Amino acid sequence: MTDRHGSSEQDVEILTDERRAEVVTDREQLRLLAPFMGQERTVSQVAAHLGLSVTATYKAVARFVGLGLLRETRREARPGRALRYYRAPAAFFTPFSVRPLEQIGQHNRSAHLQRFERQFARTMRRDLHGPWGALTRALPSGETFYDLATVDGHSWNPLDDASPLVLSGWNLLTLPRAEARALQRELMAVVRPYLNRQAKGDTYLLGVFLTPDNGEH
Repeated sequence: MTDRHGSSEQDVEILTDERRAEVVTDREQLRLLAPFMGQERTVSQVAAHLGLSVTATYKAVARFVGLGLLRETRREARPGRALRYYRAPAAFFTPFSVRPLEQIGQHNRSAHLQRFERQFARTMRRDLHGPWGALTRALPSGETFYDLATVDGHSWNPLDDASPLVLSGWNLLTLPRAEARALQRELMAVVRPYLNRQAKGDTYLLGVFLTPDNGEH
């Protein structure tokens, strides 16, 4: 049986060690392991693929071998040192009893949110021109929010053609469960056609978040 990612059940390793689980659930570390997953590769091949030095890649490989995530599969004779090939399982399963869901999610979201903040600030400094500032408003309900505006109260419209191509904002919504489910599905329907496309153009960082607030204010 093959799952939706193309990994057979026989090539899925169940992890029970937290140190190993940390690697495969951390996108930064997984980036170094992923080229070996389900296929044989040499250190130099992966270094070239990732744009890293052979030395840096070798150190990561040695660590993964030590953790048991990667194993040497064969050696190819050649003048000088033999060429070593390594392989990792095609997939890893980490029970939440080994590494909790919130720990996995928070670590990866934090890395992407930090990246978003850096790129958002860089884009706004480069592309936003004029006497703009942060206008703090209070609604009759007591809720406060920040608006990007001029001193005379002209609000910035991020959808204008001349505006920087960014979108940012958090909103508290009051919805029946059925509407919240519909919103979840609509958001995914909007995003899905743009995922995993081999298209030319600029790279954009997109995050979509939705969760019950559970009364936290």
